[in-house]
Amino acid sequence: MSFVKLLTIQIFAFVCVLFVFNCPTAVSAEREMVTDTENCLFCHRYPSIGRYDKTGKRRVFYLNEKKFANSVHGKLRCKNCHIGLNQIPHTDVKKVSCATKCHITEPSTNKEFSHANMINKYTQSVHGGNGSGKPPYPEDLPNCTYCHDNRLYTPLKGLGIDTQAMLNETVGRCAGCHTKKEWADKFYAHFTHRMKKRRTQREIVNLCTSCHGDKEKMARHGLESVDTYKDTFHWKQVKYSVKNAPDCISCHVAAGNSIHQIKPQTDSLSPVHMNNRVQTCSRQNGVQTCHPDATQRFATGRVHAYGVKAELISTTAGEKKQVESDNAVSPLLMKRAKIEIPSDELFNYNIIKLVKLFYKILIAAVIGFMGLHQFLDYLKARKKH
Repeated sequence: MSFVKLLTIQIFAFVCVLFVFNCPTAVSAEREMVTDTENCLFCHRYPSIGRYDKTGKRRVFYLNEKKFANSVHGKLRCKNCHIGLNQIPHTDVKKVSCATKCHITEPSTNKEFSHANMINKYTQSVHGGNGSGKPPYPEDLPNCTYCHDNRLYTPLKGLGIDTQAMLNETVGRCAGCHTKKEWADKFYAHFTHRMKKRRTQREIVNLCTSCHGDKEKMARHGLESVDTYKDTFHWKQVKYSVKNAPDCISCHVAAGNSIHQIKPQTDSLSPVHMNNRVQTCSRQNGVQTCHPDATQRFATGRVHAYGVKAELISTTAGEKKQVESDNAVSPLLMKRAKIEIPSDELFNYNIIKLVKLFYKILIAAVIGFMGLHQFLDYLKARKKH
C-alpha cells in the first residue's frame, strides 16, 4: 500500500472519530440501552482496547455494554465520574472521586446525589483513620474500589415466592402509574437488591481476610492476624455454609448501622467494646439471631481463639501490656509475633490444645491400624492363593 493511500485512510479515520465524539445524535439504535451521549462506546466497545502503564501493567479499558446497562451505574454518563475527557487520546483524565455529585436527584431531599455522606462515615471509621486526617500507614487502608465494584442488579430471592412471578406482578403494579416499563424494571431491581446481603458470609470473610490475613500488615497496626478467627466455631459454620453463621459484619457492625462505620474495639461506640458485647452477642434488634440469652459473663469470653499454633506468653492481668498509643507498633507484635495471654486463661487454653492433640493422635492411630489390618489381610490372601 502506498504512503498516500495509508495517509488518506488515517485522516479519514481521525475525521470519523472527531465526528462521532462531537455528534451525540450519532448513537446507533443498537446502543440506546446505555446513556452514552458522549459516544464513549465507539472505542470502548472493543475488548482489545487498552495500554501498558508506567509500571508495565496492562490496563484494559473495554466496557461490556449489556452488563454495564444492568449495573448500578448503568444510567450514568461517563463524565459523571471520569473527569477530564476532553482530549483524544485521553491524557487529561483525573482520578475518580466517589464524592463527586452524580447529577441525579436524591428523592428524599431533592438534592443532587453523592456518596459524600458514606465517605464521611468511612473517614471517621477505623478503616478511614478514625478521622485523624493523617493515619499511620495510609497505604494499608482500603479505598472504595477495594471493597466495591459496579455490581449487577439481580432478582430478589429467598422470600418463598417464585422470583419471576413476583417480578411480573410487582412491576405490573408499578407500571400502572410509572408507564415506562424500563424505569419500573430498574426501580424494582434497585429496591430488591438492597433487601438482601450483597455477599455471602464466606465472601465477606474472604474479603476481610484479604487484608486481615496479612500478619505483617496487621502487626504494623498492633492487631492480630485473622488466623485467630479461623480457629473458632464461628468460622466452621461459615466454612460449611450454615445459614445463620456469623461473619465479620455480624459482630463488628451494630444492627442498623452502615458497614462504613466500623470502630476500633477501644471505642465506646464499637459493638465489640466490652460494654456492648452482650447486645452484640445476642444480636438484639437485628434480623440474625445469635445468642439471645447471652449474659455479661458469656460476653467477656475471648471471641477470636488464640490459635493452637500460637506461641504464648503467660502474664497476669496486672502485667498485661497494652499496645502503645500514638499509633506506634508494639515491639512484641512486630518483632516476636507472639500473643499475650492472662495466666487465668492459660489452663483452659492448654486443655483445648491437649484435646486437639489427642484427637490428632487418635485419628492417626485408627487410620494406621486400619492400613495395617488391610496389609495383613492382603498377605494372608496372597499366601492362601
